[in-house]
Amino acid sequence: MENKEILEPLKEYNNLFKNLIRDNASNYFDELVKNNEINVEANRDEVKQFNENTKNALAWEKKENKSKNIKGLLITLVVIMFVASGILFYLSQEQTNFLKVLFIVLPIVLIICGIFVIIQIKNKINKQIEARRKKKEEYFSLAKEHQDNAFRIVNRLNEAFDWNMTSRIIEKTTPIIRIDDVFQTDKFEYLCEKYGFSDNLDPNSSTQYVRSGDIEGNPFVIVNTYNQEMRDKVYQGSITIHWTTTYRDSQGHSHTQYHTQVLTAQVVKPAPFYYYNTKLVYGCDAAPNLSFGHEPTNVNNMSEKQIKSMVKKGDKQLNKKVAKSLKTGENFTKMANSEFEVLFNGDDRDNEVEFRLLFTPLAQKNIVDLLKTKEPFGDDFYFQKRKCLNYITSDHSQGFNYATNPNEFIGFDLENMKERFIDYYDLYFKNLYFDLAPLLSIPAYQQTKTHEYIYNIPYKANITGYEQESFANKFDKDILKHKDTVTPVILKTNLERKNNKEDIVKITAHSFKTISHTEYISKLGGDGRFHNVPVVWYEYIPLEQESFMGIEDTKLSKHEFYNNSSDENYQNIVHNTRKNGIIYERGLMSYLLNNGFNNEAVDKFKSLLQRKGE
Repeated sequence: MENKEILEPLKEYNNLFKNLIRDNASNYFDELVKNNEINVEANRDEVKQFNENTKNALAWEKKENKSKNIKGLLITLVVIMFVASGILFYLSQEQTNFLKVLFIVLPIVLIICGIFVIIQIKNKINKQIEARRKKKEEYFSLAKEHQDNAFRIVNRLNEAFDWNMTSRIIEKTTPIIRIDDVFQTDKFEYLCEKYGFSDNLDPNSSTQYVRSGDIEGNPFVIVNTYNQEMRDKVYQGSITIHWTTTYRDSQGHSHTQYHTQVLTAQVVKPAPFYYYNTKLVYGCDAAPNLSFGHEPTNVNNMSEKQIKSMVKKGDKQLNKKVAKSLKTGENFTKMANSEFEVLFNGDDRDNEVEFRLLFTPLAQKNIVDLLKTKEPFGDDFYFQKRKCLNYITSDHSQGFNYATNPNEFIGFDLENMKERFIDYYDLYFKNLYFDLAPLLSIPAYQQTKTHEYIYNIPYKANITGYEQESFANKFDKDILKHKDTVTPVILKTNLERKNNKEDIVKITAHSFKTISHTEYISKLGGDGRFHNVPVVWYEYIPLEQESFMGIEDTKLSKHEFYNNSSDENYQNIVHNTRKNGIIYERGLMSYLLNNGFNNEAVDKFKSLLQRKGE
């Protein structure tokens, strides 16, 4: 596919990219299968045998459970017969003549029947259960054998799955959109120096993962953060009060009436709340002095009649704003396309000239089409432009993880693996494309080509702060948090020092412990008295715990990192990375440091890596 602009993003997705991404993912998977010399037919046969034996095993398991249920019913029946015989025998003591004889004979018959059933359970049912259990286990064992064979056949393919697959498949689908394997420091510095981007400095926000890329050289970053904010929390308490009253009836008789009432009270205190957020940040020189914001209007769920009514009403409000602007000397003029004006609701813009240069007639049409479409997402996004930085936050991306993990594709059934592979990249591209769609809808964002930017000052770190923080979040939080922690943890990182290719990073785990308090609130009861209602609430006390992490770019692929060595020590350390506090992903390796900056296992590991990388 030649490198060209995407002039009508919604139309081109439906007519081209929607099918192309699936084709490219399928072709990429097939190429991996071919390059790793996977015997497709042999795998298919083993999977077929696995499925058949599993099906037979489940059928025998069903029969076994049926026999167990029958056994359970028979045991229950025996218990009933023995209990009934005991009751009848006891009642026989109070009977005379025929009934006495009957109440003696019946228990004997029930006991004989119960013994017969017990014998049947022992000699027949138990043997049937055991036979069916053996058949079940036999088929499960055969299924496991075929599953292991199927795994062995595709083992090289499972090892070949890597993080760089995403960038290759996306670029093959549309070269205008590129995904980076790692958010490199040069791109980060470019965003910072040229567009005013910065590290995630919010102490209450921790980067979970980051993905970067560009559109025709204009950089974008997808950042997923875990956030904490203090909000009011309502605590409730209650007591039950009792009292009596007396009254006289019409005959003059005195009566006592009992009353009960539940008194409730509440107190409001601050407490931490946690949530995830995913946003896309795009830097571009187009309309560098313009700022505006768009919020979702739910227009994609409206009928055409409802949309027309909305546009008509909104147009009147815009006319009022124009009239007010003329009186106050503000710089606001309405565009001719009322549908675009109302549906996009970007009337908070601060530069009319640049707004019009950005939103050409084609851009307006693209935006309106994007907002009104029913599939796949419609108007589910916030679009904020702040000078040269554009922020997209969509509902659909909140539920999707852009941090592709190649282990998600590992399996033994080649056909199932391929289906999962294609479906994942279909969903990945769809979510990414429609996060970028508001930007792609504006031709100026593709036509404004960035010039190569050279940053001559040495970078303060080898790895960006976003990547550092995301790797810190891959470690077990129980290792990093304060021992008194009772809440989730927010991890923040700071560069301690740059040590050649290695960055030494301090991780600070922010959390809370709680102290219980009881507050008494006075409430008037139905008895005419005030009562103190206890309300238990919790005070959240901040905690901090520091740890240290090393991180560096190994420049090694997943295959090289895990499997390109026969060194026994190397293999032992690599395959126990969690135990040793070492994490690898996308060529980057991070490791927890003990006793300051000294960790013997990590030093040995790095030494082996360097030797193998020579």
